[in-house]
Amino acid sequence: MQLRVTGAPQRLDQFLVEHWPEPIGRRPLAALLANADVRVNGRRARKSTRVRAGDEILVHLAPTPPRPSVDASLPLIHEGPTLVAVDKPPAMPSTEGPSATPSVAGLLVERFPEMSGLDTPRSGGLAHRLDTGTSGLLLAARDRDTHTTLRQAFRARTIGKHYLAFVRGRLAEARQIEQPLRRAPRSRGRMLPGRAGQRRSWPATTRVRPLHIADDLTLVHLSMQTGVTHQLRAHLALIGHPVLGDRRYRTKDAEALTAHLETYVAPSWHFLHAAVVTLALPGLPSRLQTTIPAHWERLLADRDWQLEIADLH
Repeated sequence: MQLRVTGAPQRLDQFLVEHWPEPIGRRPLAALLANADVRVNGRRARKSTRVRAGDEILVHLAPTPPRPSVDASLPLIHEGPTLVAVDKPPAMPSTEGPSATPSVAGLLVERFPEMSGLDTPRSGGLAHRLDTGTSGLLLAARDRDTHTTLRQAFRARTIGKHYLAFVRGRLAEARQIEQPLRRAPRSRGRMLPGRAGQRRSWPATTRVRPLHIADDLTLVHLSMQTGVTHQLRAHLALIGHPVLGDRRYRTKDAEALTAHLETYVAPSWHFLHAAVVTLALPGLPSRLQTTIPAHWERLLADRDWQLEIADLH
């Protein structure tokens, strides 16, 4: 992984925590870097090294064996010579981490060994990630050209991303949320409202459309116009409609009104699902979609709500 330093001088470990591809604390990062080759401007560096604007940081993580796949399943939506699409189960991490929980990346590398050299060892061939508690579509490449093409397309926002979520409360009208987000200074795993032009604040736009509405619950279709960490979860909480089961972003008012809905959720996941991805890339499918998640079926049946993922666009 290659990074270029911007902003004020700071310790190397602090800079890496703030700019790592996914939210991570100092201790997990230290564990990952324990056997890594970390260089600043070509020279080996320690975590206490001071880095300054313009410095180039190169991190080579030591290869790690994939996690055992005992009792872990990884449903494939598409398996082609260059692209694999996964329907990630809830509570499964996207990438390898310090815990023993099997990850999507680890299971993919077991099945497609060629993915191991496409990115960092812990990421395998994944072109993007989902939060651990989120289920649904993940794309992985089997060769470097496809991996580069997918990553560039995600950065350019030319890949359509459509999600489904159960949110607390009655959300009666479609709306567009435009609210920059920034990392919480004392909680790296949480995003807070930011301001346009604010340092380390990223523009974020989400479109929300209600599909089914009840007094205490709404099923919504979400379209991401950007790709900020926790964007959908943070945006929905900011408008007073947190994702059902999301303990990080839930609000006290919504929790008090709908505590009985907790019977549908588990501590390790929430009701947010990446349902559809649309592509406009040569040689790749133009649309990939999942089926209705198994852990959603009881809630849908109890509400007598019909859901057709094929209708999302």
